[in-house]
Amino acid sequence: MKNPYHSKNKVAVVAGVGEGLGLALCKRLLIDGYKVAGLSRRATPQQDLGDHYLAQACDLTDEASVDTAITEIEAAFGNITVYIHNAAYLVHGAFPEMRKEDFIDIWKVSCLGAMLGIQRVLPAMLAQKSGVILVSGATASVKAGAEFSAFSSAKFALRGLTQSLARELGPQGIHVAHIILDGSIWRWQAKHKFKRSQQDCLQPEAIADSYLHLIHQHRSAWTQELDLRPFIESF
Repeated sequence: MKNPYHSKNKVAVVAGVGEGLGLALCKRLLIDGYKVAGLSRRATPQQDLGDHYLAQACDLTDEASVDTAITEIEAAFGNITVYIHNAAYLVHGAFPEMRKEDFIDIWKVSCLGAMLGIQRVLPAMLAQKSGVILVSGATASVKAGAEFSAFSSAKFALRGLTQSLARELGPQGIHVAHIILDGSIWRWQAKHKFKRSQQDCLQPEAIADSYLHLIHQHRSAWTQELDLRPFIESF
């Protein structure tokens, strides 16, 4: 069913593109007819994704960098209709050894980065009375594990930010949803650092399909939070 509330101009930004989910999201959106910009610190795409893809360098924790990146995307593709905050910074270890710098950096990437990016794309969405903002969460968004104090506190805060935005922006035509990724995502880190097998992990392409479903939802039946987990993962 065609959603009458979606803009005809299909432009998506994926903030936080690397191996795994970020790249899968870009590919899926391109297949769906979007012009896509991927934000990362070094703007080095892992492969050629075609003329409708723009790799953009951006420090999400720096307001000027975010403004520059979004301005260049708007100049190339037009107003942004879908914004996905997929950036994360993972540090884990015993709390007594937690460095203040790491604690701050995790919060800046997760929460401040989301704030700056969403604030920058929001005026055009508000003017159009439509848009989609999706935020990638984690198991740590709702269940804090031992030795994940910094990561969990940032993800808890990001979930709270997203819930508030959903209530504030929903009545103005903007769909905001938080996605809890309850499990490891299949990529190099899952295989080599955490010693997971592929069948134990969330598959990036399957996650991307769920994100696309959220983007296409009719405003009469929006999802504000969705949790995804591998079939073997315990609740």
